[in-house]
Amino acid sequence: MKPRLLARTIRSSLGATLALALLVSLVTALLTAWPRLERQTFTAEVNHSITQTPPTVRALTAQVPNYPLTAQAGLAELQPAVARTLTEAGPELRAAAGDPRASLTTGPVPMTIPGGGTDAFYAMSVRLRVDHGIEPFITLVEGTSPAPSAWARTGTPESPVEVMVAVGTAERMELAVGDTFTAPVGSDGQATSPEARTEFVITGLFDAVDPDTEQWQHQLSTLSPRIDADPNQGEAATAIVYLNPDFTGHIPMFADAELWVPVHPVAERAAGLLSDLRAFTAIDRPLEVRGPYDQPRIQFTTELDEVLENATGRWQSTSTVLAMVAAGPVGVAFAVLALGVRLLVARRSATLALAAARGGAPHQLRAVMAAEGFAFSLPAAAIGAGAAIAAVPAPPLTTVELASDLLLPAAVALAPPVLLAILPLPRLRPGRADPRRGRRWRWVAEAVVVALTAAALWLVQDRGTASTDRGSGTDPLAVTAPLLLAVTVSMVTLRLFPLAARAVHRTARQGRGLTAFLGSARLVRSGGAGLVPLVALAIGVAIAVLATTMLTTLRGGVDDGARAAAGADLRLTGPPFTDADLAAVADLTGVETLSAVTTISSVPLVEDDSSRRVTVYAVDSATLAQVQAQVPGAVELPEGFDQATAAGVPALVWSGHDVDTGGEVRLAMSSSVVLDVRGEPAAAPGIANAHPWVIVDLHLLREATGENLVPRDVLIQLAPGSGPGAADGVEQWLGGRGTIASPTEATAEFLASPSARSLQGGFLIALVVSLVLACLAIVLGLLLAAPERRHLLGVLRTLGVSRRTEGRLVAWESVPLVGAAVLAGAGLGLVLPHLVAATVDLRPFTGSANQPVLRVDPLLVLGVIAILTIVLTLCVLLAGAMARRLSVSVLRIGE
Repeated sequence: MKPRLLARTIRSSLGATLALALLVSLVTALLTAWPRLERQTFTAEVNHSITQTPPTVRALTAQVPNYPLTAQAGLAELQPAVARTLTEAGPELRAAAGDPRASLTTGPVPMTIPGGGTDAFYAMSVRLRVDHGIEPFITLVEGTSPAPSAWARTGTPESPVEVMVAVGTAERMELAVGDTFTAPVGSDGQATSPEARTEFVITGLFDAVDPDTEQWQHQLSTLSPRIDADPNQGEAATAIVYLNPDFTGHIPMFADAELWVPVHPVAERAAGLLSDLRAFTAIDRPLEVRGPYDQPRIQFTTELDEVLENATGRWQSTSTVLAMVAAGPVGVAFAVLALGVRLLVARRSATLALAAARGGAPHQLRAVMAAEGFAFSLPAAAIGAGAAIAAVPAPPLTTVELASDLLLPAAVALAPPVLLAILPLPRLRPGRADPRRGRRWRWVAEAVVVALTAAALWLVQDRGTASTDRGSGTDPLAVTAPLLLAVTVSMVTLRLFPLAARAVHRTARQGRGLTAFLGSARLVRSGGAGLVPLVALAIGVAIAVLATTMLTTLRGGVDDGARAAAGADLRLTGPPFTDADLAAVADLTGVETLSAVTTISSVPLVEDDSSRRVTVYAVDSATLAQVQAQVPGAVELPEGFDQATAAGVPALVWSGHDVDTGGEVRLAMSSSVVLDVRGEPAAAPGIANAHPWVIVDLHLLREATGENLVPRDVLIQLAPGSGPGAADGVEQWLGGRGTIASPTEATAEFLASPSARSLQGGFLIALVVSLVLACLAIVLGLLLAAPERRHLLGVLRTLGVSRRTEGRLVAWESVPLVGAAVLAGAGLGLVLPHLVAATVDLRPFTGSANQPVLRVDPLLVLGVIAILTIVLTLCVLLAGAMARRLSVSVLRIGE
């Protein structure tokens, strides 16, 4: 081919080439950014989970029991020794780990205060603590720090041992600077010898620099005393006092060394951090410290690995759902690229036909088209991918990860040149195609697609829910099945579409309107020409319906799980709640009713000659059913559960305990309580957390045992329409004495999590991309039909038809397609949630043992469909106006 003819071929329809290059660049940018956004959100989800986990749960912790305080040199070396062990950890763990901490605390021993001390407690105890790293966390508010004590070798000091105590402890136990107390300290290394009493003096009061820091969560009952309540005697208090850490060499006591390493939410690779945690906690390690004994060995433990596993499972489910949603727009993007290439070839049909007539061989023309495709597609794809990489940062990627991320963008870059090389070349005198041959191959293609769809759906249903422990990554089968289903539904719709079009055409033939007659006739003749626009429109509507259903389902599942865990609208857990406390809570604004729960651990359940220990939950039978009215799966108490019978106290026993109801079953408490087993439920959400368990009525158990059983849990039902102010009032009344659990807050936390935000954002992005591609597909379809429409409009204009009729004919090509797509997409969108629930494990979102129940809000779904129909209609009318103007322009050029 001559160079001038080649240049002319390339310059023809330059606008179509630039438009196709822009489309390649945008699609490549989206496909490059998507996996990077996934990794970015995954990292945010992991760090969010670490942040939401209490520091005591996520930290690496270890203990050295019975460490001698006489090993003074070793005490100072504990913290640096722990830091040295961290050098053996993996890189991800070392990056996330904070500075290690170490402290030694003795067991409690009775303290005696001259004059008897306060009468608020029936007993007071003290624990001695040595901590070389406590200074940055405290500030001295009164007195001085404890000085070293001159302790004789016999175990008796020459003067009182100086200690300091927290301000909150001092106020609660009525202690002050200068007060003295004695405690038994045995010279034989034990603290249990009452005759060997040592005198201590309080020289300073300290307060925390930041009471909310992790330090005080690891060392509870330091800033305030530990209070133990006995229903028969009252309260007992235990204080923690600090010794001077530089002089403990002659204190003949043993202490438990508490070691912990904070873990901060700065993880970049969750898999690496999880692997490092498992490797670091798998073996014990020596502590290189000096002491009178062999070097101690420690093994760190943490619950962070479980948190990371849950976060990984939650993200795998999120990633799979998003991949299933994104598969549709990705498939439509390739189809739209194919339409764009067809339009490019159609616009150059005259040039290509002339080149062939002047001696251009087919392989030369195809090579030129492919070269041109590479010339505009590869730079456009490189620009799009580079912009996405620059705009969306991601953690360092391996070669395999980078290659997998660029696989789809590379396919987009190669699609135009490949399609340009394989599409049929135009001829100067095109012949009439055999329609029967096209129909035959169409049936073959549709049969193959239907078979693949059926096989994919059967495999998905047969395999069941993909568990999070089956490995990482997105399931290709789960991703492919929705796209195949969408294509199949669209093909079936196109098969049914001509039937409806024929019915409309028959009606139009009997009428007098020209527009309806010609428009319906063109619909009947179009056949499957609108497959790509129909698929795109249907996928857009299906994504909207799927997003609405899935978000409603996940939100409802999270709320159900939170209510099952809390047991009511609110759950108070804290110190013993007296009858006066319960009355005060019941009088709070917004509280409708409440029910108290008393937990008694490790109670022998006796059957014949055998016994097993159970946890007894004593409940308020009169109000329990009311406060748990909205708790899914709430336990149902039998009628008369609050009335004792001749057979004993009515009780429910966990089904896994397998009691013999034919014999006597009793609880061995302060007095024997014979039970009348009324049922054996499998679960009691919001009440029973420890297996095995027994549920009885609180008032009957008090009467049977004579014990003053005080509840520590209170379930609260809020009045309808009370709003968040009621929960705030209850929290204000609690005053930090315990914890409060609210299902509403749990649901809000889920919606604020990176996984939930990415689901909502992913649904929105997929919806917008699908709608844009759908409108673009309609425009391209209308432009491809421009030659036929030009001929028809030219004839009609010759016959005197107005321009308004021309516009209506163009609308007939697209508006019925929107109606069919909305119906097909709505049906597809209602089916896809069932496919997602059957394929993806949604339990990590809800924290429940069962898959959440699908929830469909008809009004919300109808509202979304109505809005989409309006938006799509406006887009289609705009596309029709553009195509009509282009068609008129082409007609004028040809006249």
